[in-house]
Amino acid sequence: QEKKWLYYTYTTLLVIVIIAQIGAAIAAFVLKGDLKTEITKNMQNGLKNYDGEGFGGVTLTWNLVQKDLECCGVDNYTDWMKVTEFSDGGVPDSCCIVKGCGIAPVDPAKVFSGGCFTLFSDDFASHLIIIGAVAAGIALGEMIAIALACCLGKRIGRGRAEFMYTRQMTIDDV
Repeated sequence: QEKKWLYYTYTTLLVIVIIAQIGAAIAAFVLKGDLKTEITKNMQNGLKNYDGEGFGGVTLTWNLVQKDLECCGVDNYTDWMKVTEFSDGGVPDSCCIVKGCGIAPVDPAKVFSGGCFTLFSDDFASHLIIIGAVAAGIALGEMIAIALACCLGKRIGRGRAEFMYTRQMTIDDV
């Protein structure tokens, strides 16, 4: 036997999820500036942990990002001068256009000139339309599910009432 209240509970939960998604989207839009500041700060902290003991993952990540995005440092290659290991003006070899150019003094023409944060945020912004379209599609699917659950709940209630009315008429008619 189908229970009408289960459909309405499901609908209520979906409405709460949609409201949470809208809230998250608004918060992301409003806090976008703070987010950039936080990401930059975390990336700079990551530079300090580069090649440190117990931070092999940080080193690997920086090397992969710099090679794949063809960038160097957070804003540019001079960010590496703030790191103890490269305070003499060197950079990791993952910054190099030409292999082995990271030894100080660095020739700026032989290292990737752009910072990784700028390239990362540009790459993210270029995919923002796709992300927005997918999010809108999911929200549309949720709204359709809400409408169908409401219709089904209403139909179940109506069907039971019609059944009771029909049954009562046939007993009375006899």
